[in-house]
Amino acid sequence: MSEYEIKPYDESYIEKQVEIGNYFAEKWIAYGQSSVEQVKANYARDTFDSETRLYCFKGEEMVGFIGANIVDVEEEKIKRAQTRLAFVLPGNEGAFSLLYDQLLEVLKKKGVNEIETPQTVLNDNYYELAEKLGFSKTRTITEIFLGDPAKAIPFETEYPLLDYNHETDEEQIKKQLGETYPNLEGEVLDNYVNRMAENENLLSYRVIKKDEEIIAYCASTSTQTAKMAQVSLLIGKSSDLKKHLVSDALSVMKEKGFNQVVVYLNPETPVEKEESEDFIAIGFESVAKYDILTKKL
Repeated sequence: MSEYEIKPYDESYIEKQVEIGNYFAEKWIAYGQSSVEQVKANYARDTFDSETRLYCFKGEEMVGFIGANIVDVEEEKIKRAQTRLAFVLPGNEGAFSLLYDQLLEVLKKKGVNEIETPQTVLNDNYYELAEKLGFSKTRTITEIFLGDPAKAIPFETEYPLLDYNHETDEEQIKKQLGETYPNLEGEVLDNYVNRMAENENLLSYRVIKKDEEIIAYCASTSTQTAKMAQVSLLIGKSSDLKKHLVSDALSVMKEKGFNQVVVYLNPETPVEKEESEDFIAIGFESVAKYDILTKKL
């Protein structure tokens, strides 16, 4: 008889779920845990399927959980599930397989044809675990770069840096962001720009102007990973302008006590492929990729 018990979703489990998620967010790169309020809001949506959330208990204590989202892929005429695999607290590794196996049964009953998981070799042994479960890489979604603010190579231009002003700069920011990333448009674009301006984790948000025209801008934020910051937004009309802004952001990070900064770039996006060279010139290193691994059911 197993020392573990798998239980179905109950709203009362959310607080402990977030606590376990935070444990991983504090030590993992490229993983962020939503707050209790955010999780409750997400689970209150009509699209939420409570049967795809499972929780593992050892006695009265929750020691792990797993979740998945099911998507109808119309062009392929299949159902695809997306999961990060099971999160289990140290000392309860046996719960990992129990949660995963039971989730698979749920997904099969729902007619899911394929399951995928995003993983990087930087996050413990989860990439290896996924491969042992029969997942294989299908594509890379981001390349991960790391830098040390204290060792960054400084860059400057003739232009002064100004703090971003949401009231006066918003429309120019949206226009340039939309031109750089055409798939970002409408309400999605508006929400992105507003969220960045109001982000409580902002460390710096600077712009460079020429005759009142914004010609480059950059935002940096703290992350849930201890002592790690992130370059979250970078747009510019030249490589030199971008390097100037990133150099400035790194100075702010150094002053605030961050000893690592991460950047995620999509190698399939031309502008971000070019930016990888700018980050390397400042002192960043490409350390890993974030891949999608897929398994047929």
